Amino acid sequence: MKICIPIQAKTQKEALKMLYKAAKKADLAELWLDFIGDLDLKSLLGKKPLPVVCVCKRPADKGKFRGSFAQLSEILLQAIHFGADYVDIPFRMPKNLNNKIVQQARKKKCKIIISHHDFKATPDYPKLVKLADSIKKRGADVIKIATHANDLQDTINIISLASYVKSLKMPHILISMGQKCILSRILTPTLGGEMMFATLNKKGQTAPGQLSVRELRKAWSLIETK
Repeated sequence: MKICIPIQAKTQKEALKMLYKAAKKADLAELWLDFIGDLDLKSLLGKKPLPVVCVCKRPADKGKFRGSFAQLSEILLQAIHFGADYVDIPFRMPKNLNNKIVQQARKKKCKIIISHHDFKATPDYPKLVKLADSIKKRGADVIKIATHANDLQDTINIISLASYVKSLKMPHILISMGQKCILSRILTPTLGGEMMFATLNKKGQTAPGQLSVRELRKAWSLIETK
């Protein structure tokens, strides 16, 4: 089961330093390109010590990128060109731009994560199923759905979705977000998830309920011993 460490660095130098720290503790790193002020993708990805997921997030997804979707798509295309292992396309991306990124990723053997985030609520189960179907149709290699849980039923809906996505024969990242809703993160190995996000330390959360690498590995070890 793969662990991915999110990296929100203000400079290229800081990003590279954090990548090397991540390489000692995890399998992948998620690079938030929108945070890096002096971004040089050719240089940064050319020096990466582990596989990376490149994301460029808008304010609606807790990111800093304020350009158009067309501009965002160009950044992801550059990331693919310079060696990203995965790129994360927001589900809100217009279909024509989404398709262009997917086509380029296929040529470069870069995996596509298509993601939907909702930081306020979790749709009911039928809507989650419809969302998963829509993400698959857009050409995703990995379906990512992360929603805020307001109660236990919301978490159950996300966990239940794993069985449906498995029937689609699709890798997935399904997360129920919230400080009291970490169950989906802990159960990821048993649900067949592609990866789970964890921080280098307790201060590095990029989403509510995110555990540190140490905490997540400890929780997973308890599951494995039962």
